[in-house]
Amino acid sequence: MRGLQAPTNSTTVTIRSLAIGAALAFLLNLACPYSVLILRNGGLTSDYITAGAMMIFLLVVGLFNPLLKWLCRPLALRTSEITVIYIMTIVASALPTWGLVTNLFHILTRPFYYATPENRWVELIQPLIPSWLAPREPEVALYFYEGLPAGQSIPWDAWLVPMLSWGSGMLAVYLIMVATMVILRRPWIEQERLVFPLTQLPLEMLRGNNQRLFPALFYNPLLWVGFALPFFIQMSRGLHHYFFFIPAVETLFEPLSLFRNSIRLIIFVNFAIIGLAYFLNLQVAFSVWFFHLISRFQSGIFNLVGFQVKGHNESLTGSSIALSHQGMGAMIVLVGAMLWSARRHILQVLQAGFFNRGQAADHDEILSYRAAVWIWVGSAVYISAWLLLSGLPPLATAVFLLGAFVIFLAITRVIAQGGVGFTASTMLPQPFVVYTLGSDAIGWRGLASVSLSYSWAAEMRTSVMASMANGLKLAQGEGVHSRRLFWGVVLALVAGLAGAAWITLYLNYTYGGINLRQFGVPAIAYRFLQDKLLHPVGWDHIQPRLVFTALGAALMASMIYLQHHYLWWPLHYIGLPVADSWVMGWAWFSVFLGWMLKAIIFKFTGTQGYQSCKPLFLGFVAGQLMGAAVWMVVDFILGEMGNFIFIGVP
Repeated sequence: MRGLQAPTNSTTVTIRSLAIGAALAFLLNLACPYSVLILRNGGLTSDYITAGAMMIFLLVVGLFNPLLKWLCRPLALRTSEITVIYIMTIVASALPTWGLVTNLFHILTRPFYYATPENRWVELIQPLIPSWLAPREPEVALYFYEGLPAGQSIPWDAWLVPMLSWGSGMLAVYLIMVATMVILRRPWIEQERLVFPLTQLPLEMLRGNNQRLFPALFYNPLLWVGFALPFFIQMSRGLHHYFFFIPAVETLFEPLSLFRNSIRLIIFVNFAIIGLAYFLNLQVAFSVWFFHLISRFQSGIFNLVGFQVKGHNESLTGSSIALSHQGMGAMIVLVGAMLWSARRHILQVLQAGFFNRGQAADHDEILSYRAAVWIWVGSAVYISAWLLLSGLPPLATAVFLLGAFVIFLAITRVIAQGGVGFTASTMLPQPFVVYTLGSDAIGWRGLASVSLSYSWAAEMRTSVMASMANGLKLAQGEGVHSRRLFWGVVLALVAGLAGAAWITLYLNYTYGGINLRQFGVPAIAYRFLQDKLLHPVGWDHIQPRLVFTALGAALMASMIYLQHHYLWWPLHYIGLPVADSWVMGWAWFSVFLGWMLKAIIFKFTGTQGYQSCKPLFLGFVAGQLMGAAVWMVVDFILGEMGNFIFIGVP
């Protein structure tokens, strides 16, 4: 009767699942740069919803695996195997474009290609960039942007040392993220029982996978009703691109102009966001969109009275200097409150890690706590040394890494608790360290080092940390606790980095980078550097920003206190840190619609009605994604460019 026994933890992560997960992580990191750079359509890996990985998952559970069950059932993937594969692909989704690679290569080559006598980058910027981080040969950058001459090959030898340097540094950053989530898994998932909305669709899709040809969800007609509406809209948009006389169903409407046209409220309907918002606590969902409106009104009032903080607002942050730093203060308090609430568990983990004693049980973790602690410490020491060697002074290194850790962890918490799938930070680590210490304390080489970090810590629309948090929730839901899963994650990261690096260099050297889709982050990075070199940041810039950082911290502390001490308090604090992000400006209306629909269903049908309607809203998410996937395949086959189909926000 051995064959009827449930598999042990050591066998839930099979070699087959690791191999397939690594292969798909590699292919996803090939497909996404091609889709974005060449076809110029929606990003497969640009947001926390990890659309590319979700599309692969839907095809596996809805098409390929049922086909295997029908043809040869022993070859079909078990639920635990599909879970492992999905976790590996969502982790790898944070790498290819906005998350790291595409931005990275343009940042490393830009100061050598765009240097002119007028901008004096040869004298000002090029000497500040270490040779082990960027190739310095003029033809390397020239051919990257203009394409290789006939008969020449990609200069892999010039890129070898920089790629190894960046690969090792980024792997250290990602291991810190993985170890952090391993340490915080139990408080978040088992003690606080956070919702993790982004995991709801895959978890529901996997129910009954081992028993039926199709997942049990596929037999619910409400799923297909919800699927049909966004899928039809996506089809209309794609057909309109190919045949202009076919009307497209619009989901972006005229914005509302307020406060003498000084601010705009974007009215955008996205069914994936609506579907995800349905799974949020009503209080959380309300706060997500309500705090965004409050932030816009605050900006409007500042505009009306002419209030400005000295200096200019940095790109990719909030709508104003005041609100950017206000959001950072809120994130600092949020992270502090999270760590404080989990202090007993963290203390037990540290005791297990450093002294190999304590009461922290780690048998159901993908890493022992001892390993997690030492991986965290070792990786932190490595990336600190890496930044020091790149030119960042010790104090600036500490402040930069602290700021980056706070931002990544705060956003991860927002995704886990208020997960709309599409959000970003109102502050970045680069302006945070500069406006905390001043430019003189950082120095010119330090400023250059900070600017290079725009490659991995700028567009906070995706991160390995958030993907890992969702992955651990999926693993817990499906009983996948094997230590092999950690090595699967590492394998996915390495395979993803290799695939994204190769395809990005190949496409740029083959077609010429100036002929491909351009990204704003590399230009922003050097605009930031040049500005700080020419206009040093002093106390007169820092002081008012500290005031708004303190204000944001005080507001967040007040929200947390009221939330925990008064049952009647209507606002949840989780919406405050990201209220003013530009991504939330696109997502807020869809969150509002999801909240409103859930509130109506609850009011008239209660909990039973809410449970019954779940498939409808899961269908919204699946339909939005698969509608975009169809056109990506069609565009690839036909070689069509510019057919942008909304997955999430632009």
